[in-house]
Amino acid sequence: MVNDAYEDFMSQDFSCLADWIYSLNAYEFTLVATLIGFIIAPSLSINQQNSLGNFFEQIGQTLLTITSQNQTIKHKKKQFSTINTDKETDLEVEIERIKAELLQLRRDSLMNDNI
Repeated sequence: MVNDAYEDFMSQDFSCLADWIYSLNAYEFTLVATLIGFIIAPSLSINQQNSLGNFFEQIGQTLLTITSQNQTIKHKKKQFSTINTDKETDLEVEIERIKAELLQLRRDSLMNDNI
């Protein structure tokens, strides 16, 4: 690969393209992808189409794998925080129950002392 061509490609600001793509609804999004495929395909040989198609598939698979792992980690953190919250709530309820029992024992002992 020619380093200058690679550097030129990597220095592009793809955020404008990404913003435009993200603004499309599902049907427009699919239509644009289909049109790009039809536009690119005739200028490529069968082997080039196969290679480029697999290349784009790999990009998609990599993005999906990264997203899947991030969602798994996020879900695990959320689940862990929910479990801790539930345990804390259970402990708080138990502490309040123990306090009520102690107060009742105090009252009972004061009443027994007065008898």
